Amino acid sequence: MNNVTADLDTEVRRLRIRIIGLNPRQLAEAGPNSRVTATGAHSRRNTIAEALAQFSSIGSGGRRVPDLGDQSLADQVVVLIEEGIASAREVPEESRQERLEALLDAAIRLRRELA
Repeated sequence: MNNVTADLDTEVRRLRIRIIGLNPRQLAEAGPNSRVTATGAHSRRNTIAEALAQFSSIGSGGRRVPDLGDQSLADQVVVLIEEGIASAREVPEESRQERLEALLDAAIRLRRELA
């Protein structure tokens, strides 16, 4: 296991705890670090949905991520990151490192935006 993979494992644990700890009201609200667009700040729920799409794009060929409800958000994040890690093992070393780093960057960004 390399450092990026170990860091991803740490981020997965942090994200799972952070997302599970959010109640429906908090999911509907924008976090203090949420992305702001012309239409306003994204809710934490929308931030997670965008991250799920990004994780899918990086490690799952961009497959559509179904909306399984709030209670499944943490599990979906974990599964998509782990699937990305597994798919990285099947590509050449240079691409593997890039894919793992992209997953790590996206995971860290999600954690910070949910703070």
